Amino acid sequence: MDLNKLSIVAGAVILFSRIALSNSGWDRFRTNFSILPEASFDSDFRLFAFQKNDDFREKYSCETNFNLDLAFLGVKEKFFWMFRSEIRSGCGDSYSGMVLHPYDISFGLIPTLEYRFKRIHVAAGLDHRCFHRIDYDPPESTIYWNKVLVSLNSPHRREHPYVGRFIDSPSWSGFNRLIWSFTWGYYLTEFFGLVETTKLMTPKRPHYLHDFQLTARYGLVRWRWGAVTMTGASLFGVKHSGDGTYWAQETGAEVLFALRPFDSSLFVNYIFDEGRFNSKDRLLEFGVRVVK
Repeated sequence: MDLNKLSIVAGAVILFSRIALSNSGWDRFRTNFSILPEASFDSDFRLFAFQKNDDFREKYSCETNFNLDLAFLGVKEKFFWMFRSEIRSGCGDSYSGMVLHPYDISFGLIPTLEYRFKRIHVAAGLDHRCFHRIDYDPPESTIYWNKVLVSLNSPHRREHPYVGRFIDSPSWSGFNRLIWSFTWGYYLTEFFGLVETTKLMTPKRPHYLHDFQLTARYGLVRWRWGAVTMTGASLFGVKHSGDGTYWAQETGAEVLFALRPFDSSLFVNYIFDEGRFNSKDRLLEFGVRVVK
C-alpha cells in the first residue's frame, strides 16, 4: 500500500474512532429519533345473523380481519410516520350449496403522518383499498380506491393502548374511559393529470366523492383484569354528480380481557347500512378479538 492510500485509511480510522468514542452525536440521535418505536396488531373472527335475503346469505356467514399498526419513524416522541395494513376475508353460503364458501377478500394499505399533542393526535395520509371477489358468478372486476384522509383522534384510540390505559390506570376519569376518532376522506379521481384516472379509482363503481366517519368507545365498568365498553361508528358520505348519499351506523358492546401476553375481547354489533356497495344492512355480528 502506498503512502497516500495509507494516509487515507489512517485518517478514516481516526475519524470513525473519534465518532465511536464520543456519544454526544449518537445520544442526540437517540433522543430525537426512534426507529420502529411502536407496533401493534389486532385480529378477529365474526359470525353474522339476521341475513335479510338470499344475496346476504351468499355473502355473509363469517368474516376474519387482521390489522397491523407500525410506527416506522418517531421524532421527539411527537411526530410519527405511521403505516396500517388491513386484511379482511369473508365467507358465505354459496349458490352451489357449499357452506362457508370463500366469497371475497380486501386489502387496505394506509400510510399516514401523525403529530401528537397532549390531548389530541392529528393525522393525514392515504387510504388505498381494494376488494376482490372469489369464485363469484357472474365474475366482477376488482373494486379499489385511493382516498386522501385527515383525522383527529384521542391519544389512546388504538386497541392495545386503550386496554392498558383503561384497566391499569388509577384514574377513572372520562379522558381514560372515552376514545374517539373523526376522519374526513376525499376519494381521488384525478391527480393533476399525472396519473391515469383508472389507476386512482374503479370506474363507475363505487362513485364516491367524500365521506365523514366518527368512531367512539366508552368504558362502562372495569375490574382488575377486564372491562365492559359501549362502541359506535357513524359514517356519512356523498357521491359524485348528484348521485346521492350513503351512510352506515354500527352500535355495539365489547367485553375486554387484559390477559397477558395478549389482550382479548368478545363483542357484538348491530349494523344499519344504506347506499354502500358492500352494505351489511341489518346484520348482527358477534365475534372474538385478540390484541397485542
